[in-house]
This record gives sequence, C-alpha cells and structure tokens, in this order.
Amino acid sequence: MDDLRLENQQLRSERDLLRRRLSEVEESFLRAVHDSQQEMLAMNEALTAANAQLQALDQMKDAFLSMVTHELRTPLTVISGITEMLETGIYGELAPAQAEHVRQIAAQTSRLRELVNDLLDLSKMEAGLMRLRREPLDPRALAEAVLESLLTVGAQAGVILRNQVRHDLPEVFCDGQRVEQVLTNLIANAIKFTPAGGQVTLTAERLGDFVRFCVADTGQGIPPEALSRIFDKFFQVQSSTETGRKGTGLGLAIVKHLVELHGGEVSVASQPGHGSQFFFTLPVTHPR
Repeated sequence: MDDLRLENQQLRSERDLLRRRLSEVEESFLRAVHDSQQEMLAMNEALTAANAQLQALDQMKDAFLSMVTHELRTPLTVISGITEMLETGIYGELAPAQAEHVRQIAAQTSRLRELVNDLLDLSKMEAGLMRLRREPLDPRALAEAVLESLLTVGAQAGVILRNQVRHDLPEVFCDGQRVEQVLTNLIANAIKFTPAGGQVTLTAERLGDFVRFCVADTGQGIPPEALSRIFDKFFQVQSSTETGRKGTGLGLAIVKHLVELHGGEVSVASQPGHGSQFFFTLPVTHPR
C-alpha cells in the first residue's frame, strides 16, 4: 500500500507539472496570437493610410491633367489657325523649305490636339461626367462610315480593310459618335501593327441582347505578358512594323471606358505571329 501511495503521489506531481507546462504553452501561444493580431492590425492601418494617400495623389493628378488639357486648347487653336492660313498662301507663297516646316508644324499640332482630346475624354469618363446621346443605329452603317474614313490610312500602310459586318443585324442602342471613336481607335491600331500586304477585317454577330463586333488583323500579335495590361492608360506594345509617329497609349483605355459606358464588354485574343482580335459588345435596341 505504501508503494501504491508513493506511486500515486508521483503521478499526481507529474500531472500537475504537465498541467503547468500546458498552461505556460497555452499562455505563450495566446500571447503570440495576440501579438500577431496587433501586427496585422497595424499593417492593415498602414496599408489603408497608404491607399488613401495614393487615391488622393491620383485625384490630384487627374485634376492637374484636366486643368492642363483645358488650358492647352486655346493656344492650340490659335497655332492651328495660323498654320492653316500659312499653308493656304494667304500671306504669300512659301519657299519649299518654309512649306515643309509649316507642314511639320501642322502635323505636330494635330498630334498634340489628339492627345489633349484623349486626355479630356478620359478625365471626363473617369470622373463620371461623360454623357452619351443614344439612338438606334445600324451596325453595318457604323462600320461603313469608319472604314471609309480610314481607307487612305490603310492604303498608305499597304493594309487591306475588309467590312464583313452583316446587313441583317439588329440596330444597336448607342451614341454613334462614340462608337465610331471606338471603331476608329481599334482599326487604326490594327493597321499600325499589321505589315504591308496584311489585312484588317471588321465583323459583327448577334449574341443574345448584344451585338458583338470584332476587329481582327494579320499582324504580329501581342506578347502574352502584355495582354493583361493592354487596356491600361499609357501602356503601349512595341511594334516591329510601326512606322512614323507613336501613339499616346490612351486609345485602348478610352475604348474600354466607352464600351463599358454603353453597358458592353471589351476583350482581346492574340497569339504572337498570328494576329490579334479585339471584341466589344453593344446592346441591341428593344422596341418598347
């Protein structure tokens, strides 16, 4: 019996020791969890503050861009007007060298005006100030108007433009001027990335309550790593076929905003060496 009592006391002592150690481990664990939670809360607060600061800086940048672009319009209009008068010879005939310099001034003024207009459009859309004037329009007619306006651009680049938009599609409910802007940006971009002898094809089909347009080219395609950023502001893909002036990097960002303003979606599919296809949808007009 004495041996049993002694053994029982030892077991109790070991049990108490285990309980104390378990309590210590539990306390250490809870302290570690608490410290981790505090660290996570502190990190979250720091990230929230940094995000708020970035948003404020982004708003300041947008406001600055909007102010600058508005202020640039007046001097650009004056420069453009004077340049046009010089080109018409209203102040006398220009020497060949003078005429070439005036032509360069006109070209650069036009490029700067495009950039200013793009920045203004983008700032309006991001601020929610862009208003659409919607009406029922024929997809085929929209395609014909844009392709006709770009025939000279395509011919200069040696690229064939094809209109394969069907005549039996339903009308789309859209702002015609803005949709023509979308198509112009996509087709002009496709021409820029298509080598001479290639072609750009515009098609459209009905998908439920939408008409989906597709601008397909036979160019060099888009690298896979660039696809996720292709609609970002100021992002540009390097082109081995591109000649002349570079773009602003705003065209596809504007396309995305305008399509989404209409309630549609925009997407891209491409494989290097096999061309690219840009898709966007517009809602059909429902009789009411």
